[in-house]
Amino acid sequence: MPTNKSLKIIFLSLLLIPIITVHAQTNPRAKYTRNWQFNYNLGFTQFYGDASNNGYFNKFSGEIAFATGATVRKYFTPVFGLGLNLWYTGVKSHKLKSAIGDDVDFTLTGSYFDGNVNLLIDFNNLFWGPSSRKFSVYGILGIGYGSWNTTLSDALSGGVINSGSTIAGTTFNSGGFVVPAGVGMNYMINNNWALNFEMSLRTVLNDDVDVWSDGFKYDQLLYTSFGISYFFDGNKKQKSLKKKPTEPVKAQIPVWDYRTDQSNNESSGSQPEVVPVSPVTIVASGVVFRVQILAKRNNIPTVSDLKSRFNIQGVIYENVQDGIHRFSTGEFSSYNEALQYSYVVRDKGVHDAFVVAYKNNTRVIITSEMKKQ
Repeated sequence: MPTNKSLKIIFLSLLLIPIITVHAQTNPRAKYTRNWQFNYNLGFTQFYGDASNNGYFNKFSGEIAFATGATVRKYFTPVFGLGLNLWYTGVKSHKLKSAIGDDVDFTLTGSYFDGNVNLLIDFNNLFWGPSSRKFSVYGILGIGYGSWNTTLSDALSGGVINSGSTIAGTTFNSGGFVVPAGVGMNYMINNNWALNFEMSLRTVLNDDVDVWSDGFKYDQLLYTSFGISYFFDGNKKQKSLKKKPTEPVKAQIPVWDYRTDQSNNESSGSQPEVVPVSPVTIVASGVVFRVQILAKRNNIPTVSDLKSRFNIQGVIYENVQDGIHRFSTGEFSSYNEALQYSYVVRDKGVHDAFVVAYKNNTRVIITSEMKKQ
């Protein structure tokens, strides 16, 4: 059971939610598509409290109850998301020994419902950097309010106590604050759909769910669930712009990537000349716009790996500048065409893809005048 010290840690953590949210909203790198999630899950609940003796596996013999929940979540960064969750479960438990060893035969039945606001942290993106991954591990922590309608029956005495009842001057509450905390695993089926497995522990901040006081200060419900999620873009402006781009033929600059096209090399037996500072050399007099998909200083992936990971059909360019390897795709003469194409790339899983500009194979700052081209 949680101690006073652990509860203080929980509440201090909850105080960080608005701080993290404000930081995410003011961070320009935090905006990306597919930033809304809807999740529906099904599973079972086990009750732990005064009217409970058995452990996790023993409770499968009649002490589990059906449960279901739904969550709407907004992601402010690839690491942090804030969600609203509604949850319903049955309550079942059995106890044969009291805390002092007396024989009892208590049976707890009923239902429980709560609504809560919770913070999700994607551990993969937190520790290894944002990336498009099929598999991720996350944690959740929140606070909410629950209500219940439970009945405790004593088979030995024939007594029955209902939630909300007053016994010997003590009134048992039928509602109270709850702190949900848990961990889960998420697997992306495609760009929008995902499957997840989650275990969460809801700690009710009173001792009245089981209508009995016998050693446990807080009642708890452990929820094991499987669910399905749909991710979608909540930015209507971006949606209206998103369409399949038409790359103008005249805007294309002939570029040969020697890593992806070796046919001429194999037939002639000669190797292309490679400029040491960059595997790809572009000769251009004007500015071209591309969509950057990745920038790394270490553990540099290959172009073929990026093509396979993000299902990109066109050429992927690699430029080395200031010791950083930058990968981009597409070439456009206007900023707006590149912007529209960036939405297509984001839907392929590159959530933070954005428009960049190059002149003579060197990245340049995009000015307001350039955006009007």
